[in-house]
Amino acid sequence: MSADSLATLRAFAFELAGMAKTGLEFVNNEYDRDRFERTLGIAEKLAAMTFPDGIPQSSEYLAELGVVTPKTGCTVAAFDERRRILLIRRADNGRWGLPGGYAEIGSPPSANAIRELYEETGFRGEIERLLGVFDTRVFGSAAPYQHYVLLFRARLVGGDAATSVETAEVRFSTADEVPDDMSPTQRAMLEHAFSGSALPAYQ
Repeated sequence: MSADSLATLRAFAFELAGMAKTGLEFVNNEYDRDRFERTLGIAEKLAAMTFPDGIPQSSEYLAELGVVTPKTGCTVAAFDERRRILLIRRADNGRWGLPGGYAEIGSPPSANAIRELYEETGFRGEIERLLGVFDTRVFGSAAPYQHYVLLFRARLVGGDAATSVETAEVRFSTADEVPDDMSPTQRAMLEHAFSGSALPAYQ
């Protein structure tokens, strides 16, 4: 099976599991509960088929309670005075991208974005505006879950470039110097940030 077919099957499995988990949240009889539990089991088995080494993170697929929704990420586009954008090279897979990560419960999106900026680059920043919301599935992500990524523009206000356990390299890049090894979602966010559009991006 091709990589595209596996990604499609994984997306279907996630959607099917999401419907089953939502059904279990609101079910009011044991007959439908049994059907939703069986549907969830089928979705988990389908998802497992798309990962040769098993589902990542050593956890049951969609084991969390409640209504299932896409995961949320907060990412920052920060420029220096020469209009170069701040990039990181991830320590886990070696790919380049904008600083950012999962939103943590208890903090607003902007605070999450600023925290990720500092933790991954050593720079402190202030949010200027929201640049857009990006759906990773629209850009062909092969991740097991659908993600919504909130992209913020930030102004750097201090700090110095520093790597971390999550980042192997930190650097500024012009539009012509952007590395090739980036995910389609990261590249779409980068292009929108460089475009200077006053309108937020969304899918």
